[in-house]
Amino acid sequence: MVSTGFSTLPISRVWQYLCRMKISMLCVFCSSSNLVPEHFREDTIALADRMVEERIALVYGGGSVGLMGILADRVLGGGGNVIGVIPEFLCTEELAHEGLTEMIITQTMHERKIEMSRRADAFAVLPGGFGTMDEFFEILTWRQLGLHAKPIIVANTGGWFDPILSYFHNAESQRMVSRENLGLVEVVSAGENVVETLLRRRDPAGTLPRLSRS
Repeated sequence: MVSTGFSTLPISRVWQYLCRMKISMLCVFCSSSNLVPEHFREDTIALADRMVEERIALVYGGGSVGLMGILADRVLGGGGNVIGVIPEFLCTEELAHEGLTEMIITQTMHERKIEMSRRADAFAVLPGGFGTMDEFFEILTWRQLGLHAKPIIVANTGGWFDPILSYFHNAESQRMVSRENLGLVEVVSAGENVVETLLRRRDPAGTLPRLSRS
């Protein structure tokens, strides 16, 4: 018997194997700043290396700068595939990566998020600023509303997300957020652990229950 947290379903070991989530493309949200500390750079490289090892393609915001550029360059350097999605107004020589497997240009920021979400099998959130937080919270809200059932992994490198996680638990204690919805995000200690966490999962995509909207 395998518990989903909402109901108990009899699933054989064979079915578990067949239902193992296949992650072929990971969407990563991360910083576009070139001024980030070295340990964030190193952890981003570690994530890229694991993605290459497991033949997981990258879809991301299409930038050539900051952790975005480091991640894309490392995956490409290892022979992996990288798809960038960038709005037209950001598509400049200074910002847009020119060596990707594929670059998709959208009209708006919202279209960018939709396209990344459509292509991804899972999401990883690395340290970043306002843009990263915007992408993280929107994709989390979409999952809360039942618009997708894809895993969301937060890499809490160096405790970067500790204030956000504290906010989550405070929101739950004040009944702004349900305890069930806290489980929509999985937190790992570093980017290098993201792929291992995804490989351990057994929930087939699209079969998770619709959770509380509170």
